[in-house]
Amino acid sequence: MAVPGGHRQRGRPRALIGEPVRPRVPLRRLLRVASVACGIQFGWALQLSLLTPYVQELGIPHAWSSIIWLCGPLSGLLVQPLVGHLSDRCNSRFGRRRPFIVAGATSIVVAVLIIGFSADIGGLLGDGADRRPRAVATFVVGFWLLDVANNVTQGPCRALLADLTGNAFLFFIGCIYDFIISAYQLTMKT
Repeated sequence: MAVPGGHRQRGRPRALIGEPVRPRVPLRRLLRVASVACGIQFGWALQLSLLTPYVQELGIPHAWSSIIWLCGPLSGLLVQPLVGHLSDRCNSRFGRRRPFIVAGATSIVVAVLIIGFSADIGGLLGDGADRRPRAVATFVVGFWLLDVANNVTQGPCRALLADLTGNAFLFFIGCIYDFIISAYQLTMKT
């Protein structure tokens, strides 16, 4: 008499013939990659919370600030599919995703430096105390570069997590990070 599920061994289905077996990825490696995704989310949070007051400090009118914020959706619409396409076809010795993650992270550092020193750069370029058009232009370039760099990093980072794990574990890690970030934001408001 055949036992239902008798082809299983220790609760796992028997591998199909010719099906490659994925090696188990160490949890430490998964957490390192997931920490990059967490850092990107903190970057988005920083951008959303701190840059609007800085825009107002530079003297940019409210009507223009909405145009500056338009970069996020536009860069997400254009950059992520392009970077995803390129990273899927990348044959680097460092892997398909890592060159894009490193390039994006380096661009984030450059963009944050440009934004942070935009008033000083504007002063070096000839801005006065009353008008700062060069500082505003420098800030806008840095802001848009930050949006593009975040999108360049975010797509390959998520794809690397999906490459290393199954979708269920990726969803689990995302839920944990979302909970932590939400809890942190709630505790900071009170």
